[in-house]
Amino acid sequence: MIVELIIERKHYLTTNHQIEGADSNQPLKNYRVLDLSRIWAGPYCTKLMADMGAEIIKMESLSVYDSHRGPINPARGIAAYPDGEPGDEPWNRNGWFNCLHLNKYGITLELTSETGRNVFDQLVSISDVVIENFRQGSLERLGYSYETLRRLRPDLIYVSMPAFGNSGPWQKYLAYGIGQEQLSGMAHMTGYRGEGPMKSGINHGDPITGSHAAGVLLAALRYRKRTGKGMYIDVSQQESAVSLIGADVLTYQLTGEEPQRRGNRSPYFAPHNSYRCAGEDRWVAIAVTNDEEWRQLAQLVGGPELAGDPSFATLDGRLENEDQLDELISGWTADKKAYDLCHLLQREGVPASPVMGGPDLLADPHYAARGTFVRVDHEQVGEKTYPGIPWKMSATPGQVRWASPTLGQHNRQIYGDLLGMAPDDITSLEEQGIIGTKPTGSRII
Repeated sequence: MIVELIIERKHYLTTNHQIEGADSNQPLKNYRVLDLSRIWAGPYCTKLMADMGAEIIKMESLSVYDSHRGPINPARGIAAYPDGEPGDEPWNRNGWFNCLHLNKYGITLELTSETGRNVFDQLVSISDVVIENFRQGSLERLGYSYETLRRLRPDLIYVSMPAFGNSGPWQKYLAYGIGQEQLSGMAHMTGYRGEGPMKSGINHGDPITGSHAAGVLLAALRYRKRTGKGMYIDVSQQESAVSLIGADVLTYQLTGEEPQRRGNRSPYFAPHNSYRCAGEDRWVAIAVTNDEEWRQLAQLVGGPELAGDPSFATLDGRLENEDQLDELISGWTADKKAYDLCHLLQREGVPASPVMGGPDLLADPHYAARGTFVRVDHEQVGEKTYPGIPWKMSATPGQVRWASPTLGQHNRQIYGDLLGMAPDDITSLEEQGIIGTKPTGSRII
């Protein structure tokens, strides 16, 4: 009977219940992912899959929903909410969540009851992939090991993404992206000369892990297409972060030298830094890569005298006198507008770029021409601008098809249209608190 359900309903939403405006010409349109992941790493993986047309069913608990939705009673003025206003249902208005869950369906389900577990079993039986990034063993403690899930769907691909993987001495520890840069060695490399380690400003481990997970998941789907067999995928968020500094790890093994904190400087080029320009917090990045580029820059900064100064004539000289060099260039850039300065430098063959903030990105004509950002209408936020799809596929173009789901938005669609449950049965689930659209408790993050 389960096999018949899979054959009969496997792609029902994709082929017969497409949300208005959706484009079915997507490379992953025939795959369904049951997404239990939360915060950033796992949701970023499924976002990449959703952008290519996979049917992502984002499942949350009413008591422990995705932390990126924010607390139930946040303070006003937090930038994550439109105009700093959380509104009556702030869990549906958080920008972090709404950027990461475009093109996904959203449901709620509690696994602490037998009825909820029976519904979950049905969802697993008709899904190609189950993905989670809980603390190691969390799903297994609920009775859902990989072997248990395979009995529900023999060719299932199960992606598990705990912080430190599913084996090793650290496997049971909980960690978030904020700690990965420190434990991976990345923070030891970032910062300014003579100062202590500095966090990069963004939790690099999360999106990198999500990208790695999406890539290996695509490989697993290809393997299943060839063999008919599923797979268990163990992705360590920490090891994904470590992979970012592979070259420096190799350098240490070969030379015994650890990487030095350099701020925006380079060990290979000089000058190579960000320089303050006119206006509030406006900067230009300049990266001179050879002697000719230096001579062109020197003519602009100090004329023939600086261009002919033997202290800066060679790369070794410029690296040795980099403090003096940066002081000279900073004095020259300080009263100039960043964009005007970049155009001037680029015309002279000197690599330069403005240091762009959010408003600059949204106003930039190149991004506009590429369609980098898209306008999406969300039922509780209104029409806002979001990052679109960063690749262009000629035969199967990706498309932002709908906004991120509100909490439990697609409960009736998934449980009714996909699982074939009667409306009264869905209402019963709501009355029992097994599904719903309002969080329970008083969640504080």
